[in-house]
Amino acid sequence: MVDTAELQARLEKGIDEQVIPVLMEYIRIPSLSPLFDPNWESNGLMEKAQDILLSYVRSLNIKNFTSEIIKEPGKPWMFYGEIQATSSNLGTVLVYGHMDKQPHFPNWIPGTGNTEPAIIDNKLYGRGGADDGYSIPSAALLIKTLQDMNIPHGRIVLIGESEEESGSPNLMYLISQLKDKIGEPDLMICLDSGAGDYEHLWITSSLRGVVAVDLTVSVLKNGMHSGDGSGIVPSSFRIIRQLIDRIEDVNTGRVLLPQLYADLTPADYEKAALVAKVLGSNLIDRIEWIGNTQAMSNDIVQLILNRTLRPTLSITGADGLPNISVAGNVLRPFTTFKLSVRLPPSIDSGVAFEAIKNELIRDPPYGATVEVKKVGAGNGFAPPELDQWANDALNHAGNIYFGSDALFFGEGVSIPFMGMLANMFPKAKFIVIGVLGPNSNAHSANEFLHIPFLKKILSSLGYVLAVHGQKTN
Repeated sequence: MVDTAELQARLEKGIDEQVIPVLMEYIRIPSLSPLFDPNWESNGLMEKAQDILLSYVRSLNIKNFTSEIIKEPGKPWMFYGEIQATSSNLGTVLVYGHMDKQPHFPNWIPGTGNTEPAIIDNKLYGRGGADDGYSIPSAALLIKTLQDMNIPHGRIVLIGESEEESGSPNLMYLISQLKDKIGEPDLMICLDSGAGDYEHLWITSSLRGVVAVDLTVSVLKNGMHSGDGSGIVPSSFRIIRQLIDRIEDVNTGRVLLPQLYADLTPADYEKAALVAKVLGSNLIDRIEWIGNTQAMSNDIVQLILNRTLRPTLSITGADGLPNISVAGNVLRPFTTFKLSVRLPPSIDSGVAFEAIKNELIRDPPYGATVEVKKVGAGNGFAPPELDQWANDALNHAGNIYFGSDALFFGEGVSIPFMGMLANMFPKAKFIVIGVLGPNSNAHSANEFLHIPFLKKILSSLGYVLAVHGQKTN
């Protein structure tokens, strides 16, 4: 049916000669997602970066391709592309990727940087290349390659978002405006996920939910000399520590709120054990530890369950604390922590927020003023079981390009709109996949795109789309 070797060879050539140079140009633009750049609309950087990607897509001259930019005042725009099926009795595939970027980080390895693309050891370094700039141009290359090889394909809808890193506040509204045009996809492919290693075809079987809050403890109208006030005025930092201890065990890291847990099934343990057998200690060894720091457990299965199906708390930011270089002997008036709480896929983020808020604000120590502000929330996602043809196609592709069946595993990250898409398009099945493997450092310094892995992923998806193109509705 499909010359899989030719498909791979064509895609590898296209990635090397077309997609990677386009991504390098894209990386050079210092654009940020709207949440991190209040001047995004006036400075035009985000639009400039995205134009680089979309100009490449248009340059491919894909047959029966139309596209438009969905714009509304004050909202980042969204790319919509549509490629007609080679036969009218074929289904629709919606392919999603995003084109906005996370903030910049210091301390990249020499010769690379946030906006300094470089290829080292078959890895393209630079902000946004792997998360998720590669997605739309790679998908377009794949479609063009199928057409050049005269491989039938279904109708394909491309969605390129501009604010995923900002929490996708407008995505579902914009997609709802296009619902009639999109129709009823029978398959959705999301290209913004991760992988357990670079040696297997990984399919995401679940995503965690998230609640992000700003927790503020205030004790004074103004700061005062610490020699004068300490011992009389309770420290806002000590109080905030007490509050956090209500929701997390300081010794184990276990979240203490029962409302944030879901029951684990024997199947959950079996899947975790399978992934643990494949990854082994690599799950721990991939992390760039400092000194003698150790993992929270030596039990790989438990670590996988912690990362994918249990709640966790991270402190991701703070206000009210001056830099050490300018920190005087001052008893500070307030302390603010940003808390990011990851949730099991089935836990409602609204219920979780109320549980977190109520526990933090009850009976404030010393009568201090405690404020909890929700800054973001989204439900997790456990996609419906794939149809047999899709499972078979993924396993076959895994064996062709990776030498083994595809592996299904849970991801610890959150993509809240996936559940919303499932509700909007209830007939669709999902393939959630991506290139963010070990040490790819999305959101941090030294983000990289593993080029050989991308080639295999794209070849695998090409095979799946080819099988879909043989399937009539």
